[in-house]
Amino acid sequence: MAFRRRLLGTTIALAAWFYGMSFKAIVITGILGLIFLFVVIPSIFRWSTLIQRQMVFLPWVHWPKHVDFDQPQNEGLEGAINFYIPTDLKVEVGVWHILPQDLIEQGQNKPKQWFDSSLKHGEPIVLYMHGNTGSRAREHRIELYKVLQKLNYHIICFDYRGYADSSPITPSKTGVVQDALKVYEYVKSLAPDIPLIVYGHSLGTAVATESVARLCEEGEPPTALILESPFNNIHDEIKYHPMSFLWRKMPWFKWFFTGTLNKNDVGFTSDQRIGQIYIPILIMHAKDDLVVPYILGEKLYQSALAKRPLDAKPVNFVNFEADKGLGHIFIYSAPETPSIIEHFISNSVNDNWPSQPKKA
Repeated sequence: MAFRRRLLGTTIALAAWFYGMSFKAIVITGILGLIFLFVVIPSIFRWSTLIQRQMVFLPWVHWPKHVDFDQPQNEGLEGAINFYIPTDLKVEVGVWHILPQDLIEQGQNKPKQWFDSSLKHGEPIVLYMHGNTGSRAREHRIELYKVLQKLNYHIICFDYRGYADSSPITPSKTGVVQDALKVYEYVKSLAPDIPLIVYGHSLGTAVATESVARLCEEGEPPTALILESPFNNIHDEIKYHPMSFLWRKMPWFKWFFTGTLNKNDVGFTSDQRIGQIYIPILIMHAKDDLVVPYILGEKLYQSALAKRPLDAKPVNFVNFEADKGLGHIFIYSAPETPSIIEHFISNSVNDNWPSQPKKA
């Protein structure tokens, strides 16, 4: 990282000299550039609530573009319907209900009421919480839905406030967790006795962990929790994110970049909240993940082992070797992923776990 920073500075200086800037102008420009990079930008991030929320959630990154959310079949999904759920005062979120494979044919041209009643059919329901950027229609999310659909699960996926066709309100930790809990409450009201699995990816793992921790505290937990490419807490995620490489060696990095995260309502701390979760947990992480480094998933797993109740259900950690090239978003494509998910959900639904060794 230090070499890359020096190389960047040298390249800029050579380019300035090549285009005719005097040595004095290069030095002055360099000093001003350093002040902007290492004082102005960190200061803006520390003291601007809006900037912090926008950078953590990235709701302004719209990808793919020109999605007609009322027509999920245009995105390659069969047996899906679009609708909206109110989650807060003046807030509603866009939702897709995707049928399990065995119900696709029956669900053709059926109204929403039929889709709602189909949740009671008996198949497990997966409530999916996506990461930052894009919408529920991003390609890797669509491909995961197809994997889950082929496993014969219902999928409920939604966009938090500020994303896609949901209400255009800047997201916060409080807001997106509220959205998640309201969608969960909606699904449970329609199918209270059907197994419900909460599945989070990337930033969605932090939303899922916080939501499930609250549900466990209230005595109304889901059947199980799946965390794909998770981080232990937002402070470490910002430190190790590729975008922060220019600043992470600064002596005041924590003060500038993570010191006000809790105050500005983006302070996700999954490693603290996972201790309240006593249902089964599956963590999946690829060793070549550059967006959320593998070590952060390991740290979350170790926190789960250390902090969860003695009588908690198992927490399983599955890693994928770097030579598979799965990175941050392609775990769904691994040949073994469907069987890993199916085995975990089946054991969770049937409470079929081997006896766990007691903690020392």
